[in-house]
Amino acid sequence: MPFDVQIRPVDPDDDAALDAYLAQQEIAFTSDEPHTPARRDAYREMLRVHRLTGAYDGDRIVATYRSWDWTLTLPGGAATVRAISSVTVAPTHRRRGLLTALMTGDLAEAHAGGTAAAVLIASEATIYGRFGFGPATETATWHLDVGTARLRPDVPRSGDLEMVPLPALREIAPQVFAAARLPGATDRSPDRWDLLCHVRTIPGRPEKPAAAVVHRDEDGVPQGYVIYTWVDRWEGRVCRTVATVQDFQAATPAAYAALWGLLCELDLIETVRGADRPVDEPLPWLLVDPRAARRVESGDMLWTRLLDPVAALAARRYEASGDVVLAVTDPLGHATGTLSVQVDGTGKAVVGPTTAPPHLTLPVDVLSSIWLGGGDLPAAALAGRVQPHRDGAVEEVARLFRTLRAPWTGTSF
Repeated sequence: MPFDVQIRPVDPDDDAALDAYLAQQEIAFTSDEPHTPARRDAYREMLRVHRLTGAYDGDRIVATYRSWDWTLTLPGGAATVRAISSVTVAPTHRRRGLLTALMTGDLAEAHAGGTAAAVLIASEATIYGRFGFGPATETATWHLDVGTARLRPDVPRSGDLEMVPLPALREIAPQVFAAARLPGATDRSPDRWDLLCHVRTIPGRPEKPAAAVVHRDEDGVPQGYVIYTWVDRWEGRVCRTVATVQDFQAATPAAYAALWGLLCELDLIETVRGADRPVDEPLPWLLVDPRAARRVESGDMLWTRLLDPVAALAARRYEASGDVVLAVTDPLGHATGTLSVQVDGTGKAVVGPTTAPPHLTLPVDVLSSIWLGGGDLPAAALAGRVQPHRDGAVEEVARLFRTLRAPWTGTSF
């Protein structure tokens, strides 16, 4: 790192400092939102509860970093993790160690504080592996052909659906989201809910027309909701309008079936598009014609980095029993060591350091990829990233960590 660059906190209540911080991000992420004092003030409320850090060359911010702590849902459990976002370096100051200084400093602080893991969403896939992060969840974009999509007659459907104004959803949605969380789900801040439900807006960001539908069970309890927007498009007198699912949460199978059933029957809609959905979406199984729902693309979403593997692996539950010993390597040293993972018939694990010979040696980014139940340990072994020390070790560890449903992160940050 150049000697004249200093890393220090950014005060969100300092207008000039926050302007410079946001301006650097807008350049790095090629934002098309005009920067105004009103926009700055709107972001200030959201950023005030986070740690904002800047790298200063003189009085200019040339790199940014933001982190905070929140809860990550695990298979059968939860853990406090360090969330990381807004990582940028000015093009004039690349390859000078700024990202390394910002990242390693924050990870060291989180590790010292007992945080189990760090999480981020990577804008570029080649950056974060060297810091021990691995892709742990995937999301998919699904297209539903409304013209041919119909629920099978034997799909159970119960409860009631109600269209509600978006602001009215603000009191309902967080409770449904909490009940519907799958492994890989992260928290949502109050500001995030306010924006999603149109209770507040970001100046300069156009607000699309949107509709919200709530599913209630037989007792009137909300168990699911969907928010969707649309872009009206016609070719001649043929409707080509696409509706886009902004958020879809279902805490019960009945809510899931009812809400997708509603989307199958939207008038004057050709296609329903759902982005950042599970890769193993059950929807095709609900349809008379399974091809009416197509997964058109998929990609990595949440990257995780174990900082305390003993705490992280003990916090989740497992769907198979087993007894394995893992030797973990870590370029930063936080997770280095040999661990015993003993899972009983209830799915609970006893995890701790051991001097026993390892069954498998693997780097922390690979362990972080399979931690939530996803990833592909055999593929990592095929690539030479994993070294088994006995026959069948790769398959044994893969079966122990794998979950029936793929982990899913449906919220970007």
